[in-house]
Amino acid sequence: MEFNQESRSFCMPKILLDTVAEQLADVDITLPDYCPDIEKILKCTLVPKIQSRSLSGGQLQIDGYCIVNVLYVESINRTIRCCEQSVNFTQSFTVKDTPDNPVIITKTKSEYINCRALSPRRLVMHGAFSLYAKVFSTACTEIYSPDEKFQLETLRKNVSCADLKSFCQENFTVSEEISVADKPAIETILYSDVKVSITDAKAVTGKLMMNGEINLRMLYLTDVETGVTAKLDYLLPFNQIIDCEGIDENTINCVDCNIMSYDIRLKNDMLSDKPAVVLDVKLCVTEEGYIIFDEEFIADAYSVYYSSKPAFKQMLVTEEVVPISESHMEKTAIKVDDGKISKVIDIYAEYVGAEPVFEDGELSVNGKINLCMLAMNSENMPVFIERFFDYSHKLSTAGECNLLCGAEARAVSISYRLADDNTVEIRCELKITGSALKQEMITAANGVEVFEDLPIKSDGCALTLYFADKGERLWDIAKSHSTRLDMLVNENTTDGSVLSAPQMLLIPRI
Repeated sequence: MEFNQESRSFCMPKILLDTVAEQLADVDITLPDYCPDIEKILKCTLVPKIQSRSLSGGQLQIDGYCIVNVLYVESINRTIRCCEQSVNFTQSFTVKDTPDNPVIITKTKSEYINCRALSPRRLVMHGAFSLYAKVFSTACTEIYSPDEKFQLETLRKNVSCADLKSFCQENFTVSEEISVADKPAIETILYSDVKVSITDAKAVTGKLMMNGEINLRMLYLTDVETGVTAKLDYLLPFNQIIDCEGIDENTINCVDCNIMSYDIRLKNDMLSDKPAVVLDVKLCVTEEGYIIFDEEFIADAYSVYYSSKPAFKQMLVTEEVVPISESHMEKTAIKVDDGKISKVIDIYAEYVGAEPVFEDGELSVNGKINLCMLAMNSENMPVFIERFFDYSHKLSTAGECNLLCGAEARAVSISYRLADDNTVEIRCELKITGSALKQEMITAANGVEVFEDLPIKSDGCALTLYFADKGERLWDIAKSHSTRLDMLVNENTTDGSVLSAPQMLLIPRI
């Protein structure tokens, strides 16, 4: 006999694909005629960007391109210049089960880039980046109740349970024409960086109203001849309403926003001597909406009239969901081993890692910060210095959660000062985001086989003596003697469900 289902279930995200592939990028750059020769290479950077993703016929196809940027010192005036080139890529992954409304998460990470100068005007570069791909659907776990026909004894367990009510994703583009009238004129963009953050998200029935900020950082030349540089740090607020079936004012919403690609270009205006910057950012927003409720599971069951055999299954239950957004301040220093620093041009974090760690009952995030510094030495020669620093942050809002999903860390601000001629002290503020979960694997009964042709025979005694040991459970004693738990408790003086000392028990018979 199987349990009768009462249309009770809870849903969770189900991973259909979780993989990573290495993408190679080989570039051969020859400087245009108007660029002076290369005297010294400062920094080579590989920036992957995703243009499109499609899942059809069991194949996930990802198309994009990567920008290879070379920052160098030119040989005539020893000023900073740059050159760059793009390389297209396409990657396919096989997905065994293709859901109707898949959620696709793709991320990239630059692994390395090697640069070799064949001549003062020609560079050969070889690099690689990792392309991470995940595909999710929704899986529902059924919860069963016993058939009252056989009057089964049941051991019930109450558990807080998170039910995934909404799982949606939307891509959209934010475009802005940024006036730089109050800044020095832009001749050439040396390098740029774009970050995104969600500042507020509010749910109404079927819709998510979201506010966020896009931060554009850019280093550029104001005069090609003199090599004078300037920085642009611009915050672009945006808002977006996305359709999310299943969410309302009561759902706990975990929102993740990632940059797929961005494009920056100068817009020259004949009536103005200062061109505007046109920024196009393609964003991907993923939302998970949960409702927490108390659910009753059947931990064990048996019949007091017939021989019976329960069946069990392991069930992963999410008991708590907490959206995480915390700040972390890391102090460090960059020391130049040889030479002196006369001027700091720019300091930025090229990459910030985030690795969740659950230890001693606490959830933390550990990672590395890749700090880059562009400066001038005592001989007025541009230098580039790169350092890696470890950080560790203990999450204060995670409560009893034991898992952090979608962990991200980004540098929101960096301040610095010259401590001496060859040391720069740095304060780096990180923003750590993700979704903290408290998950537990429980064993629940999902069926009981009752053998009606094997009734439990009575020995004619109303009570039986049983000498129980310390630590035995009353449920196990009642089950082994095919009696009811409430009758066993009523016949004996016991406190709790587990015996704290050896005890003689009276076992009632049905």
